[in-house]
Amino acid sequence: MTSRKGPDNGLQPLPLAPLPTDPLVSVLTANHNYAPYVTECVDSVLRQTYSNFELIVCDDGSTDGSRAILDRYKAKDVRVRVLLQENAGQAAALNTAFQASRGEIICFLDSDDLYAPQKLERAAEAFAAHPDSGFVIHQLRRIDASRSKTLGKVPLAYELPSGWLGAFAPLDAPWVPPGIPPCTALSLRRAVAARIFPIPVGLHAFADTPIQVLAPLMTPVVAIPTMLGEYRIHGRNAAAAAAFSEVHLRRLADFDQELWCVWRDFLLASSCKHPIPSVPPVTQYSYVYARFRGDPEAKRLYRAFVAGPRFRGLPALYRAFWRGTSWLPDRAFHKVFDLLQTRQSAKVALASLLHEIRRIRDVTHVFDRTDKRVRPKVGKPIGN
Repeated sequence: MTSRKGPDNGLQPLPLAPLPTDPLVSVLTANHNYAPYVTECVDSVLRQTYSNFELIVCDDGSTDGSRAILDRYKAKDVRVRVLLQENAGQAAALNTAFQASRGEIICFLDSDDLYAPQKLERAAEAFAAHPDSGFVIHQLRRIDASRSKTLGKVPLAYELPSGWLGAFAPLDAPWVPPGIPPCTALSLRRAVAARIFPIPVGLHAFADTPIQVLAPLMTPVVAIPTMLGEYRIHGRNAAAAAAFSEVHLRRLADFDQELWCVWRDFLLASSCKHPIPSVPPVTQYSYVYARFRGDPEAKRLYRAFVAGPRFRGLPALYRAFWRGTSWLPDRAFHKVFDLLQTRQSAKVALASLLHEIRRIRDVTHVFDRTDKRVRPKVGKPIGN
């Protein structure tokens, strides 16, 4: 794990107390109507090579038989704890599970995903080997609904980032470092998780994004370059939505606003010396929502988006995509946007092309050319 002093933005890693020997690991799972998958999910935790864990499943108002399945596991193994609540969304369910947890290490597992048997052992070893780090990540295997086909690995186009990223984080808008994986691949020290939770309940989906944004601003990242879980793609999760409706886009635009508020509140409460913006930037979803509605404001929002920090933080190929689609007629724009946002094959193709372009251009450097001190590895493309 590498680090280097960056701009004096005032951000410093959160001090962490030493971990006890054989620390308790809390696995937090939010479930809503995933009865076809939750059995494999829970079984994958019970098969762990590390035994000092608790699995806390918060069922978020399921009506499909999930609760009966979970009750059977609770009766069979005392390490499984099941909490019930009315449907309130993924963030609310994770908040409930975290509040009930006792572990010094907090791991997350989507109820349609699975852990590899050594996941918890490897995460505990990583925290023990890097006592200054409160955030461990790893790769995932992307699978289809039946687990019969491997669709690649997560992240697709980048290596996992590692080191102290806070000194390099752009502080003009929320930023997920390239290569940070989704929920099932994230583990936190409790002190870090306590600074993030409770997650705003308005984040009914993508509740892991505040973790992806805030944890790298608090603590160094430890990356395990091994696939320690399976990330399932099926017809009901966000990664495989059939199409983007106006309602869906409105929710995504609202989500961006909510995330910005979480990020700004964190910086205001931190030692950050960088000027903190008072107005959220225009995001791609605000622009797309306006364009899907035929709103004449779409052109203004597009100009604001491409001139703003969210656009500057995108990979070059994605920036080219957004510039190119601005010239498309509305009907063609809708189809292209749906294709790249919802079709797995298109995502894989785009990610592969992005990786190849970056590999050829070799735009990621290990050493800073001005002072030759080692930079943290932030989303280094695969193959370099």
